[in-house]
Amino acid sequence: MVDSSSSDEGALWQWVADYTRRYRASLAERSVAAPADSQAIAQQLSELGPLNERGAPPLQCIRELVALAEPGITAMSGPRFAGWVVGGTLPAALAADWLTATWDQNAGVGEGAPAATAFENAALGWVLELLDLPKTANGALVTGAMSANFCCLAAARGALLEAAGHDVQQRGLFGAPALRVLVGHERHETIDKAVRLLGLGKQAITCIEVDGQGRLRSSVLARALEQCSAPVIVCAQAGNVNSGAFDPLAEIADSVRQHRERRGPGSAWCHVDGAFGLWTRAASQASGLPALARGAEQADSWATDAHKVLNVPYDSGIALCREPRALRRAMEIGGAYLDSGQPRSTFQPGLHSPELSRRARGFALWAALRQLGKSGVSGLVQRYAENARAFAGLISEHPDLRVLNEVCFNQVVVQASGPAATAPAEWTLGVVRALQADGTCYATPSSWHGRPVIRFSFCNATTCERDARRMADALVRVVNEASGR
Repeated sequence: MVDSSSSDEGALWQWVADYTRRYRASLAERSVAAPADSQAIAQQLSELGPLNERGAPPLQCIRELVALAEPGITAMSGPRFAGWVVGGTLPAALAADWLTATWDQNAGVGEGAPAATAFENAALGWVLELLDLPKTANGALVTGAMSANFCCLAAARGALLEAAGHDVQQRGLFGAPALRVLVGHERHETIDKAVRLLGLGKQAITCIEVDGQGRLRSSVLARALEQCSAPVIVCAQAGNVNSGAFDPLAEIADSVRQHRERRGPGSAWCHVDGAFGLWTRAASQASGLPALARGAEQADSWATDAHKVLNVPYDSGIALCREPRALRRAMEIGGAYLDSGQPRSTFQPGLHSPELSRRARGFALWAALRQLGKSGVSGLVQRYAENARAFAGLISEHPDLRVLNEVCFNQVVVQASGPAATAPAEWTLGVVRALQADGTCYATPSSWHGRPVIRFSFCNATTCERDARRMADALVRVVNEASGR
């Protein structure tokens, strides 16, 4: 029987609040890597044995949870975590996320959760304003950039097939005209996954040649479109997952426009995967960063993620469509129990996203934007670029370290050269593991242009130039030790 008494709840909340304060305060100096791996944590859990017949008091449960989990917690919210492309959590956004769980709202249908859906709609309006995208656009908050790409490409599939005389919502893909998807060779794999999930198949994808930084070559795309007679989705990228480079979005949009002039207005759809790079449009013009994503406003849909740049807690993907009707047609759901009998004048997130039962994600995003304001968002974006450039400059003099990418935003791709007899992949992986074990910072291995590399991603709101220097010093120290210097 579960203990449902409330006598100990005050102590529970106080303990959690105290622990949270201590943990957050430790992030600036604590070792970034988790001291225990998943196997060690799993072993500890297995030693607890089968589930007890009787439950345990809530505070005891949480104390056990922290004791067992903390050795396997990576300091991802800390200032020197540079793995993958993930941000931390702003104070207001984290607090709002706590309240989100406390209020426990199902933000699928507006009538049942008026505050949750209103805040989500308001936050999306602020996002459109910050990113300088069409005011008529709308969308929904989803689990991440993968889901955002899926939603947008689902809208694209429906709109293009509808223009071709086929209602995919009613008839499915049987007998539908073939769709083509044109993407750069260095697109993010979530595009491929979304295409598979939509039933189009990977054979629908045609990869377009990219330049040395991973930017799609617009001249090659233009030629591919000239030869394309089928309905086509063009996926552009704002922020290469390795180099951070941006496809020439304005040129791509112009090629799509010319294709529509040749083939008809419903012949093509332009989508921008801007998981982290789309936020450069929120920086000051003086920084030069908005120019990287110039032309994004001409697209038909956009995918991004508030966790990466805005430091909103998971999950906070954002799917946006120029024509919200296309997204709604792809995602809508009905049911007698969902009908309140009143006109649906309120925003309905569950009709614009895959889930009907869904977390009220708008509170945390709204709180993050409210805390930052326009200048705060601009400052964050610019600081990421400054930290990345500072880090790249600090390691550039080392004979065994080479920055391979043009550091245009927040990504730094590093090649670490080992002794002549060492295998590059094994050497690089060894350096990464040693760097993670050192605990000063956390980076991840990758492969770029056939070379094993170390990738650093700067997108934590608390990272400063001192942190970038400590990260550079740690990398140099680890490489020197590995080389026997």
